[in-house]
Amino acid sequence: MNQLSKIFAVLVLKVILFFFLLSGSYVNAQRKSTSISVSDNGKTSISIKNGFGNNFQVEFKGDITLSSDDTDVIAISDEGYMEIKKSAFGSRRRIFIESNSSGQLIKKYYVGGSERSFDSEGRKWMAEILLEVVRTTTLGSEQRVDRIYKEGGTRGVLKEVDFIGSNHVKARYIKLLLKKDLNSADLISILNVIGDDIDSDHHRADILKNNTSKFLATEASTSAYIEAASEIDSDHHKAEVLKRSIKDGAIKENQMNSLFIITKDIDSDYHKSSVLLTVLRNASLNASNMKLLINTADGIDSDHHKSEVLQRALNSEELSDSSFHTLLSSLDDMSSDHHKANVISKLLKKDLSSSSLSHVLKQVGHMNSDSHKANILKSAVRKKLSDDSIEILLDVLEHMGSDNHKASVFKQMARNTYSDAQLTKILWTIKDINSDYHKAESLISFSRTVSQKGSSVKEAYGAVCKSISSDSHYRRASNAIQ
Repeated sequence: MNQLSKIFAVLVLKVILFFFLLSGSYVNAQRKSTSISVSDNGKTSISIKNGFGNNFQVEFKGDITLSSDDTDVIAISDEGYMEIKKSAFGSRRRIFIESNSSGQLIKKYYVGGSERSFDSEGRKWMAEILLEVVRTTTLGSEQRVDRIYKEGGTRGVLKEVDFIGSNHVKARYIKLLLKKDLNSADLISILNVIGDDIDSDHHRADILKNNTSKFLATEASTSAYIEAASEIDSDHHKAEVLKRSIKDGAIKENQMNSLFIITKDIDSDYHKSSVLLTVLRNASLNASNMKLLINTADGIDSDHHKSEVLQRALNSEELSDSSFHTLLSSLDDMSSDHHKANVISKLLKKDLSSSSLSHVLKQVGHMNSDSHKANILKSAVRKKLSDDSIEILLDVLEHMGSDNHKASVFKQMARNTYSDAQLTKILWTIKDINSDYHKAESLISFSRTVSQKGSSVKEAYGAVCKSISSDSHYRRASNAIQ
């Protein structure tokens, strides 16, 4: 074999070895698991799988007291016991400890099926295995947190949490820590750990939801709380945490922006809308935050859920003209005329500027349903219309297919007063109605107003009458201004 062939063979072996190790790591990762069961008589059984060939089980009953260095069991309550079993690559070891009638501990050590000396071999193995046990389970957790907190405060407990691999156990230690008398800096440190070191959305959300009164006590800790919530991937858990914080009423006006940023990251339309609806039900928003909420609602794809949020938002008195424009723009990608009409109809009950009203009419022009268009236009024309609004409204009417719906809008418009120029434009738009009956009906509705106007308006009326083919409908319309 030449030198080049040797080099190639070595490289191939290294690649094979790399993938073998990678494969082994993956299998081990897949095999890692923890199961916990608690029986009616108080016995707790914990089974830990740390990968192929490295597993242990812990079973105990009663209160277990550990030594200060976590290397020994120094006390067990009456009728209590503890058993640790570990198997690693075919080797099996076991320790059994129980308290006798005098309160003394009886400790036994086994390798395979044979009992060995506890003092010479068992004590050493217990020192090795016990720290692994307490960092993998909640065994002695309350006692350990008390002791570590007394020695090193919040920082000491969080340092220990960093050594713990299980999210369940991390969460248990943090919950116990939260029972202590903590300041704002302590809470911020805890929130940072929740966001950065706990991978489970369930455990993150559980801690955040059930400690809001502590976390939301100061502005600084509230900001850290919102940041921790942003690390939750699950839409369900993220929404539940945000809703709890809103219901507790501790989110300040200047922190709403952060809350809405997190809400935007929720993919589920249901959960996103549920957060926004909770805000609208429980928080008092200023005009700026109301606009932010509407902006956030724009990210909802579901017409139903978006409509529900926007209609609820319209109950607020804190809506500026700018907010109305933002809300109307959020309807651009809404395909359902029904849901769009519900929002616009409610919006028209507000005191709208000429600019906002024109924006409403433009949105109506994007709808497909003549029925929905007509219903909204009949509401819109009850308001004072500017020249710009009338131009847009007439353009919408020109593009409507139903003569019946067109006529119904013109009849509603006839109840208002107009300048000669405005009225002339309206009359010429009526000419586009194909049905002689509906054209005549529309003209007649304006006849009284036209009869009081000058010659230019009357001439326009007469010209439109001449576009009616039916003699009877023509006579009805032309005679109406005699």
